[in-house]
Amino acid sequence: MYKYFFSFLILFSFSSSVYSADDAISQRTYEYLKRINEYIDEENYERAQKDLETFERYYQSDQSYERALMQQLYGNFYAIQGKYKEAIEKYENALRFKKMPLITGFQIRKNLSQCYFQTSDYKNTIRVLEDYKALAEKRYQIFPPLNSIMLGISYYQEGKLLPAYENIAFANANSTKYKEDWLGYEFGVAIELEKFEEAKDVAQLLIFINPDKKEYWKQLSGLYYTLESDDESLAGLELAYERNTLTKEKEYVDLSKYYLYKSLPQKAVKVLKYGMNTGIVPKSKENYDLLADSYFLLKDRSLGINFLIKSLEIDNDPETAFKIGRFAFEEEDWSLAYKYLSKAKSLNYKKNPGRLDLLMGICKYETNDYKLASELFNNALEFEGTKTSAEGWLAYIKELQAS
Repeated sequence: MYKYFFSFLILFSFSSSVYSADDAISQRTYEYLKRINEYIDEENYERAQKDLETFERYYQSDQSYERALMQQLYGNFYAIQGKYKEAIEKYENALRFKKMPLITGFQIRKNLSQCYFQTSDYKNTIRVLEDYKALAEKRYQIFPPLNSIMLGISYYQEGKLLPAYENIAFANANSTKYKEDWLGYEFGVAIELEKFEEAKDVAQLLIFINPDKKEYWKQLSGLYYTLESDDESLAGLELAYERNTLTKEKEYVDLSKYYLYKSLPQKAVKVLKYGMNTGIVPKSKENYDLLADSYFLLKDRSLGINFLIKSLEIDNDPETAFKIGRFAFEEEDWSLAYKYLSKAKSLNYKKNPGRLDLLMGICKYETNDYKLASELFNNALEFEGTKTSAEGWLAYIKELQAS
């Protein structure tokens, strides 16, 4: 299931201008390891193992960086075949060599944690990933979302809900594209922790991604249902509304939420809009947010986004600006997405500036503004969580311009 996690291309460093003579690898070693890597990629495991054994004998007593690379490649050899226990031993051996490039250390920890995860050894998964995270933070790098989701699931399996939630939420907040299953994890843990406001925001995202799944409707409408209002009193509000005798904002809002709970978003919209037209319900950020959610439940994404824009006009909230930008991005409305992602950046949206630049770069690429797109992708290169994606986009733009 998780085989796609593994990267089988080792990043070699053999420039003497970057590493000392003891840390650099020779051209001969580079070619040898490259050939073994190709055998693994071709699934020619018999030949790969033969060359690995020869290479290991050659470096039997050596403690150089070359030996660490050999252990890493050995780990990849076992991991791709599902031999996780053997892979774990090799990756752990590789990490005993302390002086290695940062990217190599990150890759080994990533693969090692995935092997532990595959064997349901969640304690060691947590140990390795927390070590990875600490190293990333020390070097001012973003902890990759894929690792964060795995760390969160591991904490959950160990019964530690708060760090599980924090890591899963971090993964979702730092992903370029929303992933339905990851959001589902965040929603579930948020409910267990009784973080209902946070769960409501996640349920809204799930509806936006998959509006045809009725389960998400029920989840969001259930969160809107006011527990302090019993069915009898809400039925009374409904009757009062029909007789045009509601006089308070709370009555209109509670009735709207009740309709959402009953999966009747069209009635929720009607009640809220009527209350606003009478002047009883103020055109506040909170009420515009409620209208936006109602339209998302009605599968009217355009109107939902429009009411979020109205909400933003009242309160320059960077989270709302980012949400509008992300929703527009999912709709492939590149101009609108860029406008509000830029707005989020100008409002000092701090959660992941690298991802903001990456998303804005994609928007500009899609509108053929390759120059600005390249500038934004170069900004995204500064952050570990977006570096690989940014490199891919820059290479693609360069290829397009060369053709």
